[in-house]
Amino acid sequence: MDENKSSDIMETNETPAPPPPLTWRDGAIPAMALVMALVFWACFSFVRVLDFGVPHLGVLALVAVHFAAVLVTLGKKAKFTGGSVFCMAASLALAVSCAIWDEISFMETNCLAILLLAAMATFGLSGHTVCGSARAIPEAVALSLLAVFTKLDRPFRSLARLGKRTDKKRLGWAALSLLVTLPVAAVVLWLLASADAVFGSLFDSLRFDLPASSIWRPVRDVVTALFIASALWYIRETPVREPAERPDRPRHVLPFLTVTAVLDIVYIIFCFIQVKYLFGGAAEASMAGGWAEYARTGFFQLTAVAAIDLGLCLLGTDEKRFAARGGVVLRAAYGLMLLCTAVILASAFRRMCLYIDAYGLSLLRLATLWAMAAMAAGVLAAAWKLVRPGFSFYRAAGVFAVVTWCVLSLTGPGRVIADYNVDRYLGGTLEEVDITYLRALSVDALPALERLAAAEPEAHEDLASAIRSLQHHSDDAPWPQRSLSAWRAK
Repeated sequence: MDENKSSDIMETNETPAPPPPLTWRDGAIPAMALVMALVFWACFSFVRVLDFGVPHLGVLALVAVHFAAVLVTLGKKAKFTGGSVFCMAASLALAVSCAIWDEISFMETNCLAILLLAAMATFGLSGHTVCGSARAIPEAVALSLLAVFTKLDRPFRSLARLGKRTDKKRLGWAALSLLVTLPVAAVVLWLLASADAVFGSLFDSLRFDLPASSIWRPVRDVVTALFIASALWYIRETPVREPAERPDRPRHVLPFLTVTAVLDIVYIIFCFIQVKYLFGGAAEASMAGGWAEYARTGFFQLTAVAAIDLGLCLLGTDEKRFAARGGVVLRAAYGLMLLCTAVILASAFRRMCLYIDAYGLSLLRLATLWAMAAMAAGVLAAAWKLVRPGFSFYRAAGVFAVVTWCVLSLTGPGRVIADYNVDRYLGGTLEEVDITYLRALSVDALPALERLAAAEPEAHEDLASAIRSLQHHSDDAPWPQRSLSAWRAK
């Protein structure tokens, strides 16, 4: 009894472990967060977006500053795995494409991709996620939302610790109080001075009549920096959680086999029609408005069907499910589905090529071609996964999709489309070229339009107007909204 009491007394008297000592990185994190906030609002100020368009060079600057801050924050704790390095390199490659080319649609898509890839790279470098696994994307999204709020009080706790460390606790609390009081008092005084002319006249000698932006912008920058600093401290200080083991659930075969068997019957009939009418050019296609019209429709629907088939196959592909009763039949049904999906993709590709031959290339058609190529690679990866169920489908298919999208973005989709349509028009294989659409591709289309004007001096006034407009594109835009393509055009 005495021993138990003495041990309880010792446990209650134990002091908690002291926090780790402050290092230069703790002082660098607020400074880096403030720099990132200033760069962010310089690039994504909503007033400037409305005036000049979305940022180009600013995207590259923001991504570069972000990864520099992450690497400085982590230091030797950074985990340079294949997945984290790949996501970081892909983010930078897409950011470079935003800085080079001026076309808006692809750039907006790239910004969303950068947001996701940069989050995966950040938490992969900190060890919180494993880039390349199927759960990396949802984990990165959840951790991003958690990180920006978890450590919001960290700067104030560091200030309190600094006061205790230097035996100047009162001075630390006074500085903290002043830091909180001054912005609040400034905002309140400005609101009262704006609301009451008599009260506001008291501050005329002090020239207190400041524009709203002069108060709003510093507050906006500081608040943004607090959220960014919270995320940086999160990846530096939050311990990595070990992944929980998933319970071994029963593998059902019948539901997957039923759906796959029914779809296989439908696909066999569809593939027979494609082989006979689309690839064979049978005359019966005239019932659908003529062979040309028949062949130039349906590619978007077929691409969606291929994506559904791929998802269904991956959902049911499991080594233990294949080893269960009926698993061999399910594997054969999946193999037949993938074979039919390959025919469906070939049909969609054939239709898209015929459509491009008739009407030229566009951003949507180019993106659809990329989606078809990505799904074709996915079909091959899924077929290999049927043979080797342990094969990492998401890593292989994800790498292919990201790499090909980066290559497509770096080549300049707007320039590629303009060159293709103009070259085909000058070669006589395209009936007309849409000047209005090429003009909407921004200054990336300017070299192709100038080549068209040189080949046809008697060209329509719309062509000359488009060239003049693009040559004076973004003359007054600040540096974050500029692109290398626009600089070269000027």
